[in-house]
Order: sequence, then structure tokens, then C-alpha cells
Amino acid sequence: MKLIPMKIEEMGLQFLNEKDLLSYVGNIAGECYNSSRDLDACVKRALNCIKRGHHTPFEHAIITLKCTVDRGVSHALVRHRHCAFQQSSTIYQKFDEIECIDPLSNHPIDTTCVDKSDAYRQAEIVYHKLLNAGEPPSSARDVLPNALATNLIITTNVRQWMYMIQRRCGPGDSDNMHQWCAMVRAWFEERYPQLLLAFDCWYQDHPL
Repeated sequence: MKLIPMKIEEMGLQFLNEKDLLSYVGNIAGECYNSSRDLDACVKRALNCIKRGHHTPFEHAIITLKCTVDRGVSHALVRHRHCAFQQSSTIYQKFDEIECIDPLSNHPIDTTCVDKSDAYRQAEIVYHKLLNAGEPPSSARDVLPNALATNLIITTNVRQWMYMIQRRCGPGDSDNMHQWCAMVRAWFEERYPQLLLAFDCWYQDHPL
């Protein structure tokens, strides 16, 4: 049994920089009114769309991220209907060693966080006993822990990414989900800071 941290990796980017993204969205937003196609005008128009609550133009900007998360997080994320998902299978894969998301990686200084690694090891032992007894992976997987690491590729539009970051950081979600939100948010902060700030301002004035 191996403990690993949660990860976020970019896989598909429509836009190499923030200005390209905003100008693309602003150009689409201007189609309704045959507005100026000037680059700076398009950037301004895209940000004004957020300010006015006209977010549909951002559905045309697509981003793909590969997320290494636990199964509990993945079960919640795949309920977002406006996303395309591809996920590691526990039916068609046999695990020589199971990898679980480290519960302490999200709480590096929280001494009250319970170390669950012994339970994960026991699950791994039972899983291998079932496989060795002739059970197919599709059946043996029933004993694998919810903390099992899985690769989840998510493709969706900017509007939906912003919605998920806001919706999934609420008190009803798990600490691991909050960690996922923080990591995706950090990814957007690094690449599209102006865009994220604009959406932040909108959600502050219009909380979910």
C-alpha cells in the first residue's frame, strides 16, 4: 500500500495565455451585436460579461485537467453533467499495490487528523486474497477503500470550472474535495488571474 498526494495536471488548453482566452470569449460575446473585433475591446467585453452576469460566452472556452483524487471526490465530481469524464477503471485493472490519497497530505500540521493507513493496508490484503482465490477484479474491487487514488480526466468549459470551484468548497463537502477546489483554483490563479478575480467578484456579490 502506498500513500500519494492529490495532483492536478493540465492536459488540454485551448488558450496559451489569458489575453487569448478573454479575447476569444469577448469576440463570441460580441457576435450578438456585431461589435468591434479589436483585441482589447474583446478582452474588456469578456470581463464586462462576468460583471453583468452574462456568463454563457465562457461556455465556449474549454479546458481539460487530469486530477489524481480519491474515489470519494471522483464520485461527487462526476455528478456535474456539463463535464466530460474519463476515469481509471477498477474493473479492468488489477492492482499489485494499491495507492491511496494520503489523508495527512491535506492537513500537514493538523495533529488531530486520523491516520487511516492501517485500514488501507488491511483492505489491500483482503483484495489480494480475493484475486488469488480466483475472484475477478470487478468483484474483488468491492473491498477497496474509498481513499483509493484514481485518475479523473475532466473536460469542461470555464463557466463550469468556476461553478464547481465555488459550489464544492462549501461546508457540506469533504476536506479532500476542499483540497481539490484549492488546487484547481491555484491552477487558474497561475494561468488566468484576471479571469478568476472577475468571477470571484461576481460570486461575492451573488453567492451561491
